[in-house]
Amino acid sequence: MRRALSALLAVGLACAAVALQNTHWSYTRAYGPFVKNGRVGQAITEPLFTIRVEPVEAARTILVPATSYSKPQEIPANGVFIVVIATVEARRSPIYAGQARLHTRYGDYSPTDKFGGGGGLTTPVVTPLSYVRFQPGMPRRGAYVFDVPREAVTGARLYVSDHDAEEAQFGFYRNDPRRFADEVHVDLGLDTREAARLTRTAAAGYSVPEPS
Repeated sequence: MRRALSALLAVGLACAAVALQNTHWSYTRAYGPFVKNGRVGQAITEPLFTIRVEPVEAARTILVPATSYSKPQEIPANGVFIVVIATVEARRSPIYAGQARLHTRYGDYSPTDKFGGGGGLTTPVVTPLSYVRFQPGMPRRGAYVFDVPREAVTGARLYVSDHDAEEAQFGFYRNDPRRFADEVHVDLGLDTREAARLTRTAAAGYSVPEPS
């Protein structure tokens, strides 16, 4: 009888442990980033910024204009350039919304660095939204540009974060600014048919719009 009760108690404790683990928040869920989902054409508002994404475009090559030091040139994609046109506005204080990623079934892709300059110290010849500092009351329209394999386009989503760490200036969190950040996940509407159409009609000599 005592053995049966011990076995029953062990089973009960095991079930309780599983239930507790299932209800326990993961580290990411507890500390962020805090995600808001949206879709193309919808204004998505976070505490520090608002973003509205337009229909996605694609390019096989992108035209980089001439500078004082270089001639105009066409930059080819390794796969295909996915150009996400968006309007971003800071809400309370100046921010960067440059921590953008294209989330695909093959992993996350950062904005391409093929446009010269950049490196965090200088502005590239073609200026993506990744380099823009947004001011409250001054929406800016521009592009995030990603170079991805053609087979990665289907189902791709845009992730944009302010990566604000002002509320995490303690302990190891200050070295991990994604914690407590606000992040927008945008469904780009790239189902199988739309992804095939987009890659098939990708433009040559595409001119990336400058932030305006």
